[in-house]
Amino acid sequence: MELHSKYRQDGPGLMRVLHIATVGEDGTPVLVGLRELPVSKLILLYTEDARQQVEDLRDRLSGVLIPVEAKLVEGDPVTQVMKIAGEILQKEGHKYDEVFFNVSSGSKMLSCAGLSSAFVHGIKAIGTRKDSIFHFPVLKFSYTEIISEPKFAILRALRDAGGSVKSLADLEAKVEVDKSLLSYHIRGGRESKGLEELGLVSVNRGEYGKLSIQLSELGRLVLTGR
Repeated sequence: MELHSKYRQDGPGLMRVLHIATVGEDGTPVLVGLRELPVSKLILLYTEDARQQVEDLRDRLSGVLIPVEAKLVEGDPVTQVMKIAGEILQKEGHKYDEVFFNVSSGSKMLSCAGLSSAFVHGIKAIGTRKDSIFHFPVLKFSYTEIISEPKFAILRALRDAGGSVKSLADLEAKVEVDKSLLSYHIRGGRESKGLEELGLVSVNRGEYGKLSIQLSELGRLVLTGR
């Protein structure tokens, strides 16, 4: 397999690019991504049923000087891929100029998990069509970069409370954030989007203006990824 011309060796002036790729029955889309884009390292995410395909990819790439790492996804694909991707970025993200997440191979659930992870972490997601690639229109920022620590504290408190609280007073008792700022962090203001607008919590107004707050699925995923 001939790789992208920008990849020959790591040296001055050459980009260092990390590829993360889901793997399923057909590993060809992974190879197409490697051929069309620069690559310095490849990390394969797979479920147990694709173990042989991962070994086949390792064999096909054995003659190319690319480090190849494989990580087994066990349990719920969405939360596990989110967690694994977060760990990869925390450990190795700073070493690379670009990170691409190739979601073209693998089961529908694994590919969707990869795309969701790319969305949350701000990774450039790619797909393939025959012998070419295309870029998914995901956000060019990471949720984990735009959420302040007080907002993360609120998300963690909601998670630890079972996913919801019945009032701001209940939330105040569980988080070290001043009550006067809780509403701001949840509802937002002119200069900052709140957790509700970001889709990380849902807010229901009850009697006498009492607010109940619930952690959304996206909020759970952001916490898992972090």
